[in-house]
Amino acid sequence: MQVIRDNFGASQYDAYVDGAVAGSLHYRVEGDQMWLLYTAVGQDHKETGLEDRLIRYALADAHRRRLMVLPFCHEVRKRVFAHPVYLQLVPAADRDRFRESFEENLKEEAVLKAKTARTAPAEQAVAA
Repeated sequence: MQVIRDNFGASQYDAYVDGAVAGSLHYRVEGDQMWLLYTAVGQDHKETGLEDRLIRYALADAHRRRLMVLPFCHEVRKRVFAHPVYLQLVPAADRDRFRESFEENLKEEAVLKAKTARTAPAEQAVAA
């Protein structure tokens, strides 16, 4: 069973799986803004969608608390720019800056994927 809770004292949302912490999203509240800093999810839970649920929970909580969001975490930016309903949480004056950073990260990820795809067949041939 998965449960997500705001660990207010530690400024992070914790995701529990079967009673143990499996991931966290660290944040900072400054005035009327919530800075979503970084997400950490255990290797065992990377493919379970836990990170996505953690991010959605944090964004919904920021909305409920009427806080604007600054998505410093790349994974949070991916969610925000993929779903326009979340984009309205980012102050209009900051959207372009975060969008540019998001697009740069997407390009870097694409380059890494292309390099990995090119070297994987060569590595497989050597292993055989």
